[in-house]
Amino acid sequence: MNASLPLQNLYRLNLLMTIFINLFVFVMLIISKVESITFVIMTFVRGCIMIYLLGLSNIYTLRIWRSKYAQSNKRGIFLRYLFGTLLSLTIYTVLIVCFSFLSGKQNELSDQKMIITHFVSYVIFNTLMIVLQNQVLLQHSKSQAELENMQLKAAVSEASNFLLRQQIHPHFLFNSLTILKSLYKKDTEKGEFYLTKLANFLRASVSDHASKISSLQTELTLCLDYMEMQKIRFGDAIEYNVNVSEQARSKFVPFFSIQVLLENTIKHNALTEENPLRINVSDDGDYITVENNLQVKSNKEVSTGLGLANLAERYKLLSGDQIDIKQSAERFSVTIKMYENENYNH
Repeated sequence: MNASLPLQNLYRLNLLMTIFINLFVFVMLIISKVESITFVIMTFVRGCIMIYLLGLSNIYTLRIWRSKYAQSNKRGIFLRYLFGTLLSLTIYTVLIVCFSFLSGKQNELSDQKMIITHFVSYVIFNTLMIVLQNQVLLQHSKSQAELENMQLKAAVSEASNFLLRQQIHPHFLFNSLTILKSLYKKDTEKGEFYLTKLANFLRASVSDHASKISSLQTELTLCLDYMEMQKIRFGDAIEYNVNVSEQARSKFVPFFSIQVLLENTIKHNALTEENPLRINVSDDGDYITVENNLQVKSNKEVSTGLGLANLAERYKLLSGDQIDIKQSAERFSVTIKMYENENYNH
């Protein structure tokens, strides 16, 4: 259980219990037409004071217990209930005595039937209060555990995302440098063009994106640099088409999400001039889809495991949305959600 106490919730519970229980008693007394209205009102006021103070005594016990026993154990729990019972019983008894003298009914203090009635009332109210307070503590502990778990998952996902951006696949760097060397030998102008695109892509890859998301237009610009490098490498064996509306370009997606889908497509499909890989990026409402004709490689590359799985986990943590993966005999597509603004948690 977390070391902190949900004091605000406990105080609110105490007040609600006081009001509801005494309203119920008040209504029952009115219906039963017990004695005078003065008696009913006095009973209501007295009940409010007694139950509210009982609740406060239990909250005070919880605070003392938590300060002494940060971690729950049998001895600490036993002492909590023992101290809480003694404190609340003492307060309840003092109040009974005070109210008896104030109402001029001191004889009730020696009436065995009234003593038993008061004791049973105390046991019922105090037990109910403890049970409900424990429920609040349990719910608070569960919420804290879920929050810590989500924060841990977010940290892991962010670390994976950081690796995805910082540790670019060695084959990509090796191929890029090899192509660049070859271009400078054959076509200096094309080599300069390739170097510019590579520099833009690497700059975006290693930059710090604390917001975790970026505009779709920024993503498409990044992807254009990436795909133009791929076009130089594969030539007519790859075709890249973007059919995205201007309205969609102002929306937001997780940073590096579209590029991951493009890289995944190129990595797992065969590319030849006779049968080119055709990649299409399009939007539909609040969703954007990366689709390609399926040409699975016979010899697949080793995957880092930080592609689709990482993207799916990022979406789950950002907003609870899922990515939609569809595959048929001829087509493969991944659809992800776009956000209207940077406040993506909804």
